[in-house]
Formats: sequence, structure tokens, C-alpha cells
Amino acid sequence: MGYTSFISYNTSQDEQVVVYRLQTLASASGITVLLPQRNGSLLSNETKQRIDLADSVIAFLTSNLSTQVKQELAYAEGRNKLIVPIYEKGASIRGLKNLEWIEYDPKNDTPGSVEKEVLQFLKDRKKEKNNREVALLVVLGIGLLALLASNK
Repeated sequence: MGYTSFISYNTSQDEQVVVYRLQTLASASGITVLLPQRNGSLLSNETKQRIDLADSVIAFLTSNLSTQVKQELAYAEGRNKLIVPIYEKGASIRGLKNLEWIEYDPKNDTPGSVEKEVLQFLKDRKKEKNNREVALLVVLGIGLLALLASNK
């Protein structure tokens, strides 16, 4: 009943620091964060598998998107994953669907405020997923009881 998210990010030092902090904070809340396996400019099979395992994809979108981030997002969209872009204020982002946007302003927002907002998003999605799974188990249990009662 866990929740897993994949984080797509550019290779800038600032983004890497935030991503690793998010991974640690999420882990402390019982949320698994997967990161890309990057070997060159092509999307690796390992990264594809990590996206496939994820319930959502968080993407750090700045004005200078790397080829890897573009490929990861295209793959995630093709798999109908919920994509949550954390986008830099003023960045021109087009063509993405199935999104919940989180905007940040590098001049005014701290990395901590962005981390807090993303972590809250992940916690909310984990709770929603757990509630759906519990409801499904209850329905299955009632169905089994009804089946047993009808056999008597």
C-alpha cells in the first residue's frame, strides 16, 4: 500500500540538492522516490522501469530542459502517469497533459518551501491511494462473504 514517485530533473547542482533532500524527506514519510538512471543522452531501460513503477512523476521544469527530462516526460505521458511539474516562474512549458502544477519563483521561494509543497502533495496522494486500496479490499471481502452465504 505504499506510494512511489519518480523525479525527473536537470543536472544542475541546485536541482540535485533539492531532489536528494526530497527523496530523504519522502522516505521518512513512507514514500518511495525513484530517480533516473542516466547513461548518456538516451532514455535507459532502467529509467523506463522506474517510471513504470511510479504512481506519479514529479518534474523540475526550468527554461533549459535537458534532453533526458524531455524523454522521461514523453515516456511518462505515454504511460498515462500523473505528472506534477514544478516549474520555474516564467518558463515556457507546452504540450504536457494530465498535470497538477506547482510554481516556484527562484527569487522569492526557498528550496525548503518547494520541498514542503511537494512532500505534502506526495502525502496526499499516498493517502488517496491507501483509501482506494482499503475500499477495494472491503468490497472484495463483502463479495466473498456474500458468496459464502449463498453456498449455504
